Amino acid sequence: MASGFLIVTIFILEAVSSLIDGIGYGAIATMLWSTYCSITGNKKALERLQLKDSIIQLRRELRTVSSVDEFARWAKMRRRLDAVSSKFEQASSDLAIERTAFELYVNLVLRAAIYGLRALINIYNYRRAVFYVPENWFYPVLWFLSFPAAPTGSVSVTVWALACNRVCKHIAATFNRVLRPIAQQPTDFSAPAQSAPVLASTPALGAAM
Repeated sequence: MASGFLIVTIFILEAVSSLIDGIGYGAIATMLWSTYCSITGNKKALERLQLKDSIIQLRRELRTVSSVDEFARWAKMRRRLDAVSSKFEQASSDLAIERTAFELYVNLVLRAAIYGLRALINIYNYRRAVFYVPENWFYPVLWFLSFPAAPTGSVSVTVWALACNRVCKHIAATFNRVLRPIAQQPTDFSAPAQSAPVLASTPALGAAM
């Protein structure tokens, strides 16, 4: 693997890792679940949505029926509502299990991809120099820069990956500190306006002299 390609590959990998850490593995898994349901038309999700609409409609109709004057009709609709509600709860439980399994799988795949690529790059290139540095600049720490087995006077893959990881995390943290207050700043345009001074009413000219 050429040194220039190695430099870019490691930096991109660490940048992607920092981005995923910033967003959160769970949040990414949730977004992918929503996308998966939208693309595939998940049958359980559609069934749950239809049952929810049926419950809303039945409750709306039930409110229009008197339990005293039309008890038989009211009882029939109530039994139907209970049956649909039971199906809705079962569909919600099944969908929650499927969603948990999907998100866990996505979480594991993402972590395996990131940490697996890191391990492969480090193991395959642990003796390779990413680039060389002037010896008189870093003389006291040359041994550390080449850790674990790169040539003396060079920066190893492990050290370069560590440096990229720290830089990317600091950049992500800086953006987070700057952008989060802006995103959370309330846009309230309903500030109370200053009331105009009320003019005293002119006393009527009344009493005759």
